[in-house]
Amino acid sequence: MSAQRGHLLKRNYIFAVLILLVGFGGLLGYDLYFKPYVLSQTVVKVKVDGGGVLPKNHELQAGELYLDSVQTKDVPAGAVTEIDLAERKITNVSLTDGSILTEGLVDLNNLEPRADEGIFPVPKEAVYAINGSLRSRDKVDIYLVQEEAKTVGSFSLGAGSVQGSPGGKQAAMPKKAFLTGVTVNYVRTEDNNDVRDTELGNDNNRVTSTGKVAVPELKLKKSDGELLKQYLERGCKLWIVRVE
Repeated sequence: MSAQRGHLLKRNYIFAVLILLVGFGGLLGYDLYFKPYVLSQTVVKVKVDGGGVLPKNHELQAGELYLDSVQTKDVPAGAVTEIDLAERKITNVSLTDGSILTEGLVDLNNLEPRADEGIFPVPKEAVYAINGSLRSRDKVDIYLVQEEAKTVGSFSLGAGSVQGSPGGKQAAMPKKAFLTGVTVNYVRTEDNNDVRDTELGNDNNRVTSTGKVAVPELKLKKSDGELLKQYLERGCKLWIVRVE
């Protein structure tokens, strides 16, 4: 009887040890694998020496960025996950040490003007032609067009012919773009609202829009903006062509 009792006691000890090992193994597995790899996500954070602040419009350098693992539930929407995406980008707001970068905090699309740049609105009366599908973040080429009062008809343009514009005016059509690869920061309607595909944003592939394109705002070098202003003062109009 005592031998049987000793056997049961020994078996209980073994079960207890096994349960203890399984428990410790589960905790280690949770802390070392499940939590950091399954329940976490790697994001880009800001490093500021001395716990200071990076100001708005600051150009982020590689030494100010680092990767960190954060629990998935704490990762904000639009979090940046690769340092290369944020390096040399401009901050949209002031950032403190340890801030998780998101698409709203840093200018990933290069829309913010740098020191030698500005955002130049193009008045609607200066637009000769523009894509109705134009949206913010597009790239455009800009051609200068000089209109002259002539008889309505067709005129030669290289290998082809172009119909004259209404009102008795023809345009001297350029063969080369004045500016190329210009970033469109905003596209405004006549009542100064953003032009988007829908009220919820860009989700119908530009088939329809929330308004008619009236005033594009372009990011230009200040020298290019000044030169463009001079051409507009001479009566030139702009043919704005979306290329990207």
